[in-house]
Amino acid sequence: MLVLISAILICAIESTIAACPHGFEINDGTCYFFSHGEETWFGAYESCKLFGSMLVEVNSADENIYLYNKTSTLGDSNSWWMGLTDKLVEGEYVWETSKHVLVVDEYTDWAVGEPNNHHDENCVKFAHSKGFLWQDTECDDEEHYICEKLDDSGEIVG
Repeated sequence: MLVLISAILICAIESTIAACPHGFEINDGTCYFFSHGEETWFGAYESCKLFGSMLVEVNSADENIYLYNKTSTLGDSNSWWMGLTDKLVEGEYVWETSKHVLVVDEYTDWAVGEPNNHHDENCVKFAHSKGFLWQDTECDDEEHYICEKLDDSGEIVG
């Protein structure tokens, strides 16, 4: 009986570890990839797609806190793209992969005075200069990026 329980535990641990591909890390059942290099927002979006993932969509304060803690420790001056834009309709922010439109009572973590659309800013990042709060900025800027892994059904893992 002890051997069977041990085998079940080992399988459970291995499946948890194997849930994220190499280079991704798991947090609360979701796999995240934090880039080493920089891309434009569009390059970051395509890079995440190549990994079978998407630019991160922040769905809760807990997820944002995890991302804040992680990004603030990965480099002194790095900012990080997320999958939020208002490139189709100014002021209407949409998560690019899920096509979910942010509404007033949903979770956000905008820096003071953001979003401001200064110089046609249509893409959103965790901004180093704003204490890793959300900032709209030009999509052609080159920044680090965060991918969020999808499972085989196309749903977020976890």
